[in-house]
Amino acid sequence: MKRGKAIIKELLAALVVLTGLARATRAFLWRDRVAVLLYHDPDPATLDRHLTYLRKFCDLVPLTDVGAPGNGRARAAITLDDGHVGNAALLPIFIKHNVRPTIFLCSRIVGRPRSHWWLHPGSLRVGHERLKRMTNDERLAQLAANGYQQDGDYRPTGLSVEQMEAMRAHVDFQAHTRFHPILTRCSDSECATEIGESKHEIEALLSNPCEHFAYPNGNYGEREVDFVRAAGFKSARTCDIGWNDQHTDPYRLRTIIIDDAASTIRFASQLTGIPHFLRYLKEGGGWNGRFPQF
Repeated sequence: MKRGKAIIKELLAALVVLTGLARATRAFLWRDRVAVLLYHDPDPATLDRHLTYLRKFCDLVPLTDVGAPGNGRARAAITLDDGHVGNAALLPIFIKHNVRPTIFLCSRIVGRPRSHWWLHPGSLRVGHERLKRMTNDERLAQLAANGYQQDGDYRPTGLSVEQMEAMRAHVDFQAHTRFHPILTRCSDSECATEIGESKHEIEALLSNPCEHFAYPNGNYGEREVDFVRAAGFKSARTCDIGWNDQHTDPYRLRTIIIDDAASTIRFASQLTGIPHFLRYLKEGGGWNGRFPQF
């Protein structure tokens, strides 16, 4: 079944590329804008292939250049969410392609013997998607009943302090909350704390300013935007599909989500935003590319 679905995805991706949709997207939608690409935990060989392909027609820029005027050529910023331990192996790829990515860290998970909650066996037993839709108190109670404590020590799944120190000359580390809750399922106080304290904790951990934020799982509303602004962040990245320029709301930066294991042709297809746009519509997202909200 899985193999059959994978083959179908490859065929559909080939159709998007061979019909010229990928080229048309670059010409009419991407143009002089910035695509903020979202990865999580790709392997070095896959990211190397993706960046080699991307550099043929696109300039790689840091996230801080999203609102800067362009030079008439498509641009892309590379971001990775969560601070997975596997990101450390990507450093040679970042250096090879002269790219400075932004890694959004969960400040109370990285640098500790702690697991991201959805990587714990207890989350698998309950079901990740089911947990995301619960209130934060309900989610934590279900995880606790299945052996996971938010402040407990387990197999570490985040970057260590030593790894972040080795990467900091080539990587921009920013905030992705403390524990990666679904912010829209949190109380006001929980939401404000997860956003504001993550900023302070990243700054204390790395002794660098923390000015940019990414909404966990792409879930946000006006309340979350207000809290991010009040915490002193300069921008926030969503999971809404699209490209960015100087007119984009900095607290609603649009994104192109990339499958960590995508083949080159699937990567080319995903750069159009079409695969995720269709999935968003199916799951209740908007025609404007808005990520489906709980």
